[in-house]
Amino acid sequence: MQTIGERLEEARKRKGISIREAAEHTKIRGDYLQKFEANSFDIDLPALYIRGFVRTYARYLELDPERLVSEVDATLVRDGKPARREQREPLGRVDFGAGEARSQESGETATSSQAARDKAMLLKFGLLGGGAIVVIVVVILLINVLFSSTPAKPVAAAEPPAPTVQADPAQTLTLTAVEATRVKVVQDFDGATLYNGALVKGETKSFKKQGKLLITVEAGKNLRMEVNGRSYPVPLDGYGRFALD
Repeated sequence: MQTIGERLEEARKRKGISIREAAEHTKIRGDYLQKFEANSFDIDLPALYIRGFVRTYARYLELDPERLVSEVDATLVRDGKPARREQREPLGRVDFGAGEARSQESGETATSSQAARDKAMLLKFGLLGGGAIVVIVVVILLINVLFSSTPAKPVAAAEPPAPTVQADPAQTLTLTAVEATRVKVVQDFDGATLYNGALVKGETKSFKKQGKLLITVEAGKNLRMEVNGRSYPVPLDGYGRFALD
């Protein structure tokens, strides 16, 4: 006479199903199914669960589940496990395998939903963070553009070179006011001011000339210039500066 395990194994092989496929369909661990087919029910589980798993596996293999469960009860009694059958309710019996399957399916569905929510949340935070970084970069660039553009300094117009009057070096310069005017005389080589003031009509000022002199006059037409008694023309009529070599 075949044992419970032999009948289970024969029915599974007749259907061409592997232990792994049977475990996936029944939601019962593969090592439990292997023990059942080895006619070993010494599993660290309450007898109630063992009977429920055997019933589910027998139904999956299209065997008589109640007959197999009765034989399992006898085996459990022989092995020292309580064989009390579960109480039947008027509306039917409890299918532990199906219940476990529904529980696992519900858990997998909840896990998948939570994973989808987590991915959506991470994507949302990623988009917000990326947008914030772009805004910060744009603001920094605008600040750099606004504060780095300094107004161009106006280019000072170059002063025209002062007209030059050639005279003998190391001579005496005499300035005479034909009409009232102001005169400033500066020694070029050391920047010393020889005279800076007003000349009234007919007033004369004399200076020892050592090299080039820079002469600024308020009204050139009101000034007469001599070097060692030799007259030199003033090269401008109005206000200006000229050099006397």
